[in-house]
Amino acid sequence: MPKTKQVPVNELDIDLNNFRTIAQENELTAIQAMISISPSKFWGLMESLLDDGYLPTENIIVLEEQKGIKVVKEGNRRIAALKIAFNLIDVTELDLPAGITKKIDALSDEWQNANSSVPCSIYGPKDSELVDKIVTLTHGKAVKAGRDDWSAIARARHNRDANNVVESGLDLLEKYFKNATNLTAQQRTRWSGDYYLTILDEAAPKIASRLGIASSSELAKLYPKIKNKKAVDDIIFAIGMQTFGFKDIRDKADFGIPFGLPPLQQQATNTNSANQTTAQSKNSGQSASASAAPSTAQNATAAVTGNQSSAAAANSANATKGVKVAAAPINDQRSVRRALKQLKLSGQNRAKVATLRIEAGHLTLTDNPIAFCFLLRSMFEISAKAYCDDHASSGLTAKKQDGSDRQLVDVLRDIVNHLTKSKADKAMVRTLHGSMTDLASPNGILSITSLNQLVHNPTFAIRPSDIPTSFANVFPLLEEMNK
Repeated sequence: MPKTKQVPVNELDIDLNNFRTIAQENELTAIQAMISISPSKFWGLMESLLDDGYLPTENIIVLEEQKGIKVVKEGNRRIAALKIAFNLIDVTELDLPAGITKKIDALSDEWQNANSSVPCSIYGPKDSELVDKIVTLTHGKAVKAGRDDWSAIARARHNRDANNVVESGLDLLEKYFKNATNLTAQQRTRWSGDYYLTILDEAAPKIASRLGIASSSELAKLYPKIKNKKAVDDIIFAIGMQTFGFKDIRDKADFGIPFGLPPLQQQATNTNSANQTTAQSKNSGQSASASAAPSTAQNATAAVTGNQSSAAAANSANATKGVKVAAAPINDQRSVRRALKQLKLSGQNRAKVATLRIEAGHLTLTDNPIAFCFLLRSMFEISAKAYCDDHASSGLTAKKQDGSDRQLVDVLRDIVNHLTKSKADKAMVRTLHGSMTDLASPNGILSITSLNQLVHNPTFAIRPSDIPTSFANVFPLLEEMNK
C-alpha cells in the first residue's frame, strides 16, 4: 500500500523517462519537451494553478527509488508548472509567456505557503509494476480522467518499453531523430511526443519492400545504414509536416518515386510485360474490327500503363541521381508550396511560425489568396520579432520605447541591415535585394503596405496569379530570419 503525505515540491523529481517524450537528460529538457509537445495545454494548466492554487482532488503518484529519490510517475506537468512558479528551474531557458511571468511575479506569500507542498501517494521500489498499471489505466487506453491523453507515440513507447511489444515504426522514428539532418531541434522535440506514428507504421513495410528489405522491423534495425536514406528521411519528415498521409500511401500507385525511392519490383515487371504486349500488338498487323475492339482497347490500355510505368521508372532513376521532380516556374503556385515545405525553422519563439507554415501549405492560391496572404503576413511579423529577440544584444528590437510595436517594414529594414552587416556582405545583399524591394515598395503585391490594405481596406484584393512571383522575391528574407 502506498504512503500518502504532503511532499515539498523541491523534493520531487520529474520523470526523465516519461512515455510522452524520448528519454531526457535533465529536468529542464524534460519540461521543455512537455511544453513543446502541447504548449497551449501546458500553459493553460499552469495558469490555472497560478490562479487557483493546487487543488488536491488527486494525489501525485510517486515512485520512491532505492536511494530515496522521489520520481513523479503521474502528475509531471503539474509538478513542472509548480517548479517553474517557485523558480526551481532555470526559467530563462523556457521562454515563458508574458502573462505567465506577470502572474508569477504577483504570487502572494499565502499562495506560496499553500502550494510549496503537494499531496502524494508514494510507492516503494517493489511497487513499480503496480505504479505502471495505474499509469496505464489512466493514459495508455486513452481513458479520460481530467488528464491529457497519451498520443499514439506515447502509447507505442509504453507498449515497447513496459510491455516488450515490438514497435518498429517507433524504433525507426527515434533513430531518425538521432541521425537525420533535415529537421530542426524544435521539430525533433515536438515530434518525439506528437507524431502521426500510425502513418509511418503503414508506410514502413512498403518502404522496406522498395529497398529490398524483408520487413519494417529489419528496416528499423538497419537504419541509418541503408540505401536511399535521404528518401526515407524525407518521407518521415513529410509525415511530421502533415504533407504526406494515408491517402498518399493508399491511393498512389507508387508513393515512393517522388521522394527518390526505387519503384516496386512487381511494377517494373508489369512495365516490361506491358511493353512486350504492346510491341506484339503492333507487329501482328491485325486490322481493327468490331469483334476485335475489346482486345484493341486492352492493348491500348497496356501501352499507356507501360509508358506511365516507364516514365515512373525513369523519374526514379533521375531521383537517384539527385533530380527528383521537374522544376516549377516562379509564377506557378507549386513553387510556393515547395518553398514552404522546405522552409526549416530554428530558434526560440517560432512554434507559431511552424503552425502558420503548415496551414499556408494546405491552401490553394487560386481558391484562398486572401487567407494565404494573411498567414504570410503573420509569418513575417512573428519571425521578425523572434529574430529581434535572438539578436537583442545587437540592438535589434521590434518595440518602441513605450512598449508598443514598431512598424513591421522598419523592423525588417533593421533586420536586413543586420543580416547584410550594413551592406558589407555583398552576397547577402544580393540574396535579400528582392525581398526588401518588394516588401518596402508601396505598390508591391506582397508589400507591407499591400498586406495592411488587405486587412483594413474593404475593396482591396490580390489576384492569385500575382502571388507566386512576389512570394519568390520575399521568401529569402523569411528564410534567413528563421535560420
